[in-house]
Amino acid sequence: MKRQFGSLGQFDVIVDGKVIASRGGSMLKKILGGGFPDPEEVIAKIEDLQKQKA
Repeated sequence: MKRQFGSLGQFDVIVDGKVIASRGGSMLKKILGGGFPDPEEVIAKIEDLQKQKA
């Protein structure tokens, strides 16, 4: 895992060079602190990628 800073409000989860989750929604939603992906879905995607490699 690597933490890399981007622009304000940016949030991407990248695994093996592929974006698997991003922060979405309107600008207002982002300003109010929303739009982040569901943690369970992100974890499930990471686990699926690990299974595909095995």
